[in-house]
Amino acid sequence: MSFLTPPLAGTSLLDAACGTTRRLVFPGDNRPVRALGVDLVFEMLHRGRRHVARPRGTAAADLGALPFPPGRFGVVWCRLAAGHLPRLAPLYRELARVLAPGGRAVVTDFHPEAIRAGHRRIFRDAEGRSHEVTHVVHEPHTHEREAAGAGLAFEARLDYGIGGEVRPFWEKAGALDRWAHDRGLPLLLALRFRR
Repeated sequence: MSFLTPPLAGTSLLDAACGTTRRLVFPGDNRPVRALGVDLVFEMLHRGRRHVARPRGTAAADLGALPFPPGRFGVVWCRLAAGHLPRLAPLYRELARVLAPGGRAVVTDFHPEAIRAGHRRIFRDAEGRSHEVTHVVHEPHTHEREAAGAGLAFEARLDYGIGGEVRPFWEKAGALDRWAHDRGLPLLLALRFRR
Protein backbone atom coordinates (compact mmCIF):
# COMPACT_ATOMS: atom_id res chain seq x y z
CA MET A 1 0.00 0.00 0.00
CA SER A 2 2.97 2.32 0.39
CA PHE A 3 2.84 3.21 -3.31
CA LEU A 4 -0.52 4.93 -2.66
CA THR A 5 0.95 7.17 0.04
CA PRO A 6 2.34 10.39 -1.40
CA PRO A 7 5.65 11.77 -0.11
CA LEU A 8 5.20 13.40 3.28
CA ALA A 9 8.42 15.41 3.56
CA GLY A 10 7.71 19.13 3.56
CA THR A 11 3.94 18.79 3.83
CA SER A 12 1.33 18.81 6.59
CA LEU A 13 -0.53 15.59 7.41
CA LEU A 14 -3.87 14.82 9.04
CA ASP A 15 -4.52 11.29 10.27
CA ALA A 16 -8.33 11.25 10.36
CA ALA A 17 -9.40 8.43 12.72
CA CYS A 18 -5.89 8.16 14.18
CA GLY A 19 -6.79 5.80 17.03
CA THR A 20 -3.82 5.53 19.37
CA THR A 21 -1.64 7.71 17.05
CA ARG A 22 0.70 4.80 16.23
CA ARG A 23 0.83 5.88 12.56
CA LEU A 24 2.09 9.34 13.52
CA VAL A 25 5.66 8.08 13.85
CA PHE A 26 7.90 8.81 10.86
CA PRO A 27 11.29 7.12 10.61
CA GLY A 28 13.83 8.45 8.15
CA ASP A 29 13.47 11.48 5.93
CA ASN A 30 9.83 11.07 4.89
CA ARG A 31 8.63 13.22 7.78
CA PRO A 32 5.90 15.86 7.44
CA VAL A 33 6.44 19.38 8.72
CA ARG A 34 3.29 19.00 10.83
CA ALA A 35 1.28 15.87 11.70
CA LEU A 36 -2.04 15.98 13.53
CA GLY A 37 -4.55 13.28 14.37
CA VAL A 38 -8.24 13.20 15.18
CA ASP A 39 -10.41 10.40 16.49
CA LEU A 40 -13.95 10.26 17.85
CA VAL A 41 -13.00 7.76 20.57
CA PHE A 42 -11.41 9.69 23.40
CA GLU A 43 -10.17 6.48 25.07
CA MET A 44 -8.06 5.67 21.99
CA LEU A 45 -6.47 9.13 22.04
CA HIS A 46 -5.83 8.84 25.77
CA ARG A 47 -4.20 5.45 25.35
CA GLY A 48 -1.94 6.88 22.66
CA ARG A 49 -0.86 9.72 24.92
CA ARG A 50 0.06 7.23 27.65
CA HIS A 51 2.06 4.95 25.35
CA VAL A 52 4.18 7.32 23.31
CA ALA A 53 7.40 8.96 24.41
CA ARG A 54 6.57 12.27 22.72
CA PRO A 55 2.97 13.57 22.72
CA ARG A 56 1.52 14.26 19.28
CA GLY A 57 -1.06 16.83 18.27
CA THR A 58 -4.45 15.16 18.61
CA ALA A 59 -8.06 16.15 19.04
CA ALA A 60 -11.34 14.35 19.63
CA ALA A 61 -13.46 15.05 16.57
CA ASP A 62 -16.09 13.61 14.25
CA LEU A 63 -14.98 12.79 10.70
CA GLY A 64 -18.01 14.70 9.42
CA ALA A 65 -16.97 17.91 11.21
CA LEU A 66 -13.18 18.26 11.29
CA PRO A 67 -11.95 21.11 13.51
CA PHE A 68 -9.58 22.66 10.97
CA PRO A 69 -9.76 25.55 8.52
CA PRO A 70 -10.05 24.92 4.78
CA GLY A 71 -6.89 23.96 2.90
CA ARG A 72 -4.82 23.18 6.00
CA PHE A 73 -3.25 19.86 4.93
CA GLY A 74 -1.26 18.55 1.99
CA VAL A 75 -2.05 14.91 2.82
CA VAL A 76 -4.96 13.36 4.69
CA TRP A 77 -5.16 9.71 5.71
CA CYS A 78 -8.37 8.02 6.76
CA ARG A 79 -7.53 4.42 7.46
CA LEU A 80 -9.98 1.67 8.36
CA ALA A 81 -12.71 4.08 9.47
CA ALA A 82 -15.10 4.54 6.51
CA GLY A 83 -16.95 1.34 7.42
CA HIS A 84 -17.92 2.88 10.76
CA LEU A 85 -19.92 5.55 8.91
CA PRO A 86 -23.45 5.05 7.60
CA ARG A 87 -22.81 7.51 4.74
CA LEU A 88 -19.60 8.53 2.97
CA ALA A 89 -20.64 11.97 1.70
CA PRO A 90 -19.87 13.85 4.98
CA LEU A 91 -16.45 12.18 5.20
CA TYR A 92 -15.39 13.08 1.67
CA ARG A 93 -16.82 16.59 1.97
CA GLU A 94 -14.62 17.20 5.03
CA LEU A 95 -11.52 15.56 3.57
CA ALA A 96 -11.84 17.77 0.48
CA ARG A 97 -12.43 20.87 2.60
CA VAL A 98 -9.30 20.49 4.75
CA LEU A 99 -7.04 19.52 1.83
CA ALA A 100 -4.98 22.21 0.14
CA PRO A 101 -5.28 22.48 -3.66
CA GLY A 102 -3.24 19.64 -5.13
CA GLY A 103 -3.39 17.77 -1.79
CA ARG A 104 -4.05 14.05 -1.63
CA ALA A 105 -6.38 11.89 0.44
CA VAL A 106 -5.70 8.20 1.07
CA VAL A 107 -8.72 6.24 2.30
CA THR A 108 -8.61 2.58 3.29
CA ASP A 109 -11.17 0.18 4.68
CA PHE A 110 -11.96 -3.50 4.88
CA HIS A 111 -12.76 -4.76 1.42
CA PRO A 112 -16.42 -5.49 0.63
CA GLU A 113 -15.37 -8.90 -0.76
CA ALA A 114 -13.89 -9.87 2.62
CA ILE A 115 -17.06 -8.84 4.44
CA ARG A 116 -19.19 -10.83 1.97
CA ALA A 117 -16.91 -13.85 2.54
CA GLY A 118 -17.73 -13.75 6.24
CA HIS A 119 -14.87 -11.73 7.70
CA ARG A 120 -15.88 -9.51 10.61
CA ARG A 121 -14.31 -6.57 12.42
CA ILE A 122 -13.47 -8.03 15.81
CA PHE A 123 -11.13 -6.88 18.56
CA ARG A 124 -10.15 -8.35 21.90
CA ASP A 125 -10.26 -6.30 25.09
CA ALA A 126 -7.68 -6.42 27.89
CA GLU A 127 -9.42 -9.48 29.38
CA GLY A 128 -9.30 -11.35 26.05
CA ARG A 129 -13.03 -11.07 25.29
CA SER A 130 -13.98 -10.66 21.64
CA HIS A 131 -16.14 -7.76 20.48
CA GLU A 132 -17.56 -7.32 17.00
CA VAL A 133 -17.60 -3.79 15.60
CA THR A 134 -20.49 -2.73 13.38
CA HIS A 135 -19.38 -2.36 9.78
CA VAL A 136 -21.22 -0.68 6.92
CA VAL A 137 -20.19 -2.02 3.52
CA HIS A 138 -19.33 0.74 1.05
CA GLU A 139 -18.56 -0.43 -2.47
CA PRO A 140 -15.52 1.04 -4.30
CA HIS A 141 -17.76 2.86 -6.78
CA THR A 142 -19.59 4.51 -3.85
CA HIS A 143 -16.28 5.85 -2.51
CA GLU A 144 -15.38 7.17 -5.95
CA ARG A 145 -18.81 8.76 -6.49
CA GLU A 146 -18.88 10.51 -3.11
CA ALA A 147 -15.28 11.69 -3.47
CA ALA A 148 -16.04 13.12 -6.92
CA GLY A 149 -19.12 14.86 -5.51
CA ALA A 150 -16.88 16.55 -2.94
CA GLY A 151 -14.44 17.73 -5.62
CA LEU A 152 -11.79 15.02 -5.30
CA ALA A 153 -10.33 13.36 -8.40
CA PHE A 154 -9.68 9.62 -8.33
CA GLU A 155 -5.99 8.71 -8.79
CA ALA A 156 -5.39 5.10 -7.77
CA ARG A 157 -6.90 2.00 -6.20
CA LEU A 158 -5.42 -1.09 -4.58
CA ASP A 159 -7.30 -4.27 -3.69
CA TYR A 160 -4.92 -5.77 -1.14
CA GLY A 161 -5.37 -9.54 -0.84
CA ILE A 162 -4.75 -12.01 1.96
CA GLY A 163 -1.19 -13.28 1.54
CA GLY A 164 1.87 -14.47 3.38
CA GLU A 165 2.56 -11.18 5.13
CA VAL A 166 -0.67 -11.45 7.17
CA ARG A 167 -0.34 -15.18 7.90
CA PRO A 168 1.01 -14.55 11.45
CA PHE A 169 -2.30 -12.89 12.43
CA TRP A 170 -4.28 -15.99 11.38
CA GLU A 171 -1.71 -18.22 13.08
CA LYS A 172 -1.98 -16.28 16.34
CA ALA A 173 -5.78 -16.64 16.18
CA GLY A 174 -5.46 -20.39 15.56
CA ALA A 175 -7.09 -20.00 12.14
CA LEU A 176 -4.47 -21.15 9.62
CA ASP A 177 -7.08 -23.29 7.87
CA ARG A 178 -9.15 -20.12 7.26
CA TRP A 179 -6.02 -18.29 6.03
CA ALA A 180 -5.33 -21.07 3.52
CA HIS A 181 -8.96 -21.03 2.37
CA ASP A 182 -9.08 -17.23 1.95
CA ARG A 183 -5.61 -16.70 0.52
CA GLY A 184 -5.87 -14.16 -2.31
CA LEU A 185 -9.26 -12.82 -1.16
CA PRO A 186 -9.24 -8.99 -1.19
CA LEU A 187 -8.99 -7.90 2.45
CA LEU A 188 -8.23 -4.19 2.19
CA LEU A 189 -9.53 -1.54 -0.18
CA ALA A 190 -7.22 1.46 -0.60
CA LEU A 191 -8.02 4.56 -2.67
CA ARG A 192 -6.13 7.77 -3.39
CA PHE A 193 -7.73 11.03 -4.45
CA ARG A 194 -6.42 14.49 -5.35
CA ARG A 195 -7.99 17.87 -4.70
